[in-house]
Order: sequence, then structure tokens, then C-alpha cells
Amino acid sequence: MFNIDEQTLIEESKKHCEEFLQKEQRSLATFTGDPSLMYIPDPRLERFLLDPSKGVLYLPLQSFLDRELDDNQIMWHIYYELALYPDWKRQAKKYLNRKKDWQKEIDHITRYILARIKEEGLEKDHAYQPGIISNYVRKEILNMLFLMDKQASFLRVLQMCPIYRDEENFGEIVSYMKQTGKTVESTFQMPVHRAFVNSFLIVELYKVNLKIEGRVKSIFDRKILGQPFFDFIRYGLVRQINNDEGIIERDSFIRSFVFPTFEQLWKEEIDEMVFYKSKAQEKEQVKGSKNPFEQSNEEQIPDSLESTQEEEKKILEDILDQQDQIDLSLQNTIQGKVDLTSYGISNRDQQLFQFYSNKMKSEREQMRQFWKKLIGNAKKELSVKRDCQLKGKIDVDSFINSYPDFIEAEKKGNYKNLSIFNRYLLESKTDILPERIEISFVIDNSGSMNESKIEAARKALAVTLLSIDDFNLYLKSNAEQLNQRVEVLSETWFFGSKCYNVKEFNDKNVKEKEMSGIIRSIVKLNAADGATDDGSCLMEISNRITPLHERELKNGKQIKIIFEITDGASSFPGAAKEAVQELLSKNVEIYAFQMGKSNNTNEKIFNFVWNEGYREPHGVMIGEQIERLPKELLKAVGKNMQSAFDNH
Repeated sequence: MFNIDEQTLIEESKKHCEEFLQKEQRSLATFTGDPSLMYIPDPRLERFLLDPSKGVLYLPLQSFLDRELDDNQIMWHIYYELALYPDWKRQAKKYLNRKKDWQKEIDHITRYILARIKEEGLEKDHAYQPGIISNYVRKEILNMLFLMDKQASFLRVLQMCPIYRDEENFGEIVSYMKQTGKTVESTFQMPVHRAFVNSFLIVELYKVNLKIEGRVKSIFDRKILGQPFFDFIRYGLVRQINNDEGIIERDSFIRSFVFPTFEQLWKEEIDEMVFYKSKAQEKEQVKGSKNPFEQSNEEQIPDSLESTQEEEKKILEDILDQQDQIDLSLQNTIQGKVDLTSYGISNRDQQLFQFYSNKMKSEREQMRQFWKKLIGNAKKELSVKRDCQLKGKIDVDSFINSYPDFIEAEKKGNYKNLSIFNRYLLESKTDILPERIEISFVIDNSGSMNESKIEAARKALAVTLLSIDDFNLYLKSNAEQLNQRVEVLSETWFFGSKCYNVKEFNDKNVKEKEMSGIIRSIVKLNAADGATDDGSCLMEISNRITPLHERELKNGKQIKIIFEITDGASSFPGAAKEAVQELLSKNVEIYAFQMGKSNNTNEKIFNFVWNEGYREPHGVMIGEQIERLPKELLKAVGKNMQSAFDNH
């Protein structure tokens, strides 16, 4: 337990760290590509702990205090820990499948070692069985890849955060690496192939030209395509970082230019091994090592703040699990594993829906990234002025007194801690979001909707309704960080000569009911409903708005948005315009998309209903480029949701 003074220090440091990280939120979001990620100091931790399911990176506060790290150094450790995080999210399965991807190399080295064992007549010795050797080779290769990943992490921080190239800041990084055993001398204690892969970081840190002993002399003096070996590898990795490339390109690069030398050095060691029967000695000896097959433990160094190789594997498994869980319920439904017959959905309906779901996978994934960013921004606290001091003006007396500090800060490029500005004080206030957002889709199912228009409408509805479902999942998982419950509900209406509600708002969040409504919205769109009376449908929606609902729409507690998709002009434009005006007067946002070939008369009617006499237009003419409909609808949904979150 901490004593009172220690506990006070911990609490003060935790508060400072939280305030500091809040200021750095934008930089962290840019670096990680994930504005929803939270950063929480924890005095109980010795190393970083990333929990993807909660979207939280827990920081080892006590370790920060013990090491007396300043803000710049703390940020470097966070950047270094999360350097590959964007690629982990994109390629979690690829990272976890590395053993399979490198199986050819694993098998080759395993056979090479087993051949040496056979030469010694020890192939039947239980200490040298194929399973044991294969496991050793696998760990060595995966450790090599892990170290190259750490090298890429190191270079990515330097590339994206030039402040750490500064002599003083870089010196602090070197000091930390020394504490974790990353020194020139440490390479002398390793087998040559391990020393080789560790030497990339050593050369980067200490700017030395290492000599790797063995038949492969002066590796870093060699050249590849006219460039010194080290420079070629470094610039190759940097180029991939600048191009936002990840494991796919990096492993291909490593396989072509790093692994061949790693393998050659390793084979030299294998050739020089002296083997012993396990009865005389449990395992073989070579060059004074008790066990040349003993696994490398560089990644297990206790002084390191960053995640170990095993911890990183757990993070990747959690990321993959989270991604799989988002789709699990949907996949069970569309593959017929969930019985929806009680909701009027047949297996044929599910198969047709699956077709459109698969068609729109890419667009749906883009919306997922948009939702994450939107929620991440909503988590941020607002800075509210507490008193009336001026902000941003230099206080001359303070500037004169602090001039030496100003010069020092100028070298670092960090002026945040200088007290040379008059500024108002800020206090944090949590943003208040709407409790309920209703989105209504009003779809033209009249006889003029031909096959291509139905196809476009189905795609647009499928990806939009599924994306709203994704958004609700993210909102639920982030409810604690948002400090409130927010729900987004959708409904679908079809109109023709008459109108009817195809999918209802699912207030109770019954998953089977929600999914059956989404499927019904897609498969029941069939151009079977006669004329184009959208006015009656819009008026029906307006009549369902109760006085209480209307008050909550006015004060922002609730939001209601309507999107109409039609292929022509309203059959009753006067009634349609009246309905639109009434909905707008009730603080409902409403928009329409017209698709398909249109004549002048239809365009005039459409503009009369949706664009004339309003402060801003509410109708979009897509015309004959009907393939644009899904993109335009998603764009409009995203824009309105952004506005709903930003304006509260």
C-alpha cells in the first residue's frame, strides 16, 4: 500500500497525466488513426496494457513516476507502443497467421538441422526429435519478425514525430534502450543470427558499424542495389511507413532482403554445432552455450514498458475477436442459422439479402471507420471558459523573465509549459448527446421503379441499415466512455398508391426482429404499389409525432431524420410539399433523392416539393447515374449524424 504522501503524489500525477493526454488527443488520433481510443493512467501497472474490447490503453503510471519521465518521454512511449496499431486493426489475422505464412522457411531450416542431427547419428535421440526442432525454429523466426516489427515501430515514431529526432529527446530514448539491455555489448552475448536481427536497432541508436563475426564478414559494409546494407533496409522500411503500408509489404521485404542473411548466419552456427547424446548431457553444446536451441528471451526483458511478444499476440486475438463479434450475429442470420420464419422471412429471402450484403462490404467497412471516428470525437470533453482573462497574448514581463526557458523550448519545439501567455482558465465539461435518433427511410415502390432502380435502392438500403446496426453496436460498447446512453433507430416505409411500414423502430432491440426488418426492407422492394403518392406517407409519419416527441425534438433531446428515395415526381405535389413543410416545422430533418431519367416537368415538380422556398435545398437530383445512390445516401446519413453529434 502507498503511504499518504505517496498516494497524494499518485493522485496528482494521475490527474496531470489525464489532463496532458486530453491535450494530446488530436495528435494521438492522427498517429493511431483511431480517435475513439482512450488513455487511462493506472498506478498498478508496470507495462502498457491495451484492451481493444474497451478501446482503452492503460498506462503504467508508477513506472512513469519511477523513471521520472516528462511529457515528451511519456508520449514517445505511447507512440512506440501503438506504432503498429493501425496495421493491427487492418491485418490482425495476417499477424496471427505468420506461422502459416512462414511455414516454408520454418520447414527448410528444420530439415537442415535434422540433417545435421542425422550426420551425428542422433536422429533417434528424444532430445532431437522433429517436433522439438520445428518448435525451436518457429520461435526463432517469429522472434526475428517481432524484432523487425519493433524496428518498424521505432522508425515510424521518428518519421511521424520529428521532435524525437532532436538530440536531447533522442538521447532520452537511447538511455531507455540501454536500461532494457539494448546495447552494443549485448549483441556479443547472442548467437550470431540473433545478433544480426538485433543489430538494426543498435545501429539506429548508436550510429555504429557493427562487425558480425562469421563467414559472412562485415554485413553492414555490403551493398544492395548500390546502397549500404543498413541504409537500404532502413530506407525500405521508411518508404513503406510513408506509404502507409504494413505487414504484407514488410514481410515481403524482410523475406527478400533480411531473411537470406539471417538464414545464412544461422546455418553457419548449425554447421559448427557440437551434439551430445541426451544420456550424457540433456542437450547439445556449442561455443560455450549450454543449449544452442534455447529460446531467445529478449522480448521478456522486465525493464521494458512495452508489450511483450505474447502480450501483443493477445492484443491481436482480442482485436480479431472484436471484429468477428460484430459480424457474428449477422452471419448467423443471413446463413439461415437463425430461424426468422415467425417474422415472415424465408430462407430464400435470407439468401437474397446475403447477396446485397456481400455486394456492399467495402462501403460498410468505410462507414464503420466513420462511426468509430464520430464516437471518438464525441468522447472528448469540452473546454469551457471559467473566467474572463484574455487568451493568447504575450505577457511582456513574463516573457523577459522566462526568456532562457523560451530559448530552450524553441529548441525542443514545445512551448506548452511556458508561463509567458495571458490565458483564461479552462475546465472540462462532458458533451451532452441526443438520447434517441430516429431515421426513417421512405422508399418509392411504385410501378415505375424498374429493375436497375430497384437494384440501386436495395444496395443503398442494405448498406445503410446494416451500418446503422453497426453504429448501435459501437454506441453500446462505448456507453461508459460517452457517459450516457445513445440509441439510433431505423424504420422503413414503402409508398405507391398507398403507404405501409415495412420495418418498425425496434425499441426493445430484439435482434431477430431488427434483422428481419432489415431483410424485409430489401427483398420486398418490387415495384408493385402503383402511383407515386409520397405526400400521404410523409403525412402519416408526421401524424405519429406526439406533442412530447415534438418538444424533445425542439430541445435536442431527440433527433428525427427522413430520407426519401424516389424515381420520379410526386403524383400529388401540393400534398407532398405541405407534408414536408409540416415535418420541418416540427424540427424534423428531411431529404429526398431522385434517380432515373427525368423530363423538365418532373424536375420542376421535384424542385417545387423539395427545394423551392426553403433556406437550404432538401432534394438531390441523381438522375441517370443511379449507381451513385448508395454513396450519396451514406454521405447524407453520415453528414446528418456528424451534425447531430457536433451540435450538442
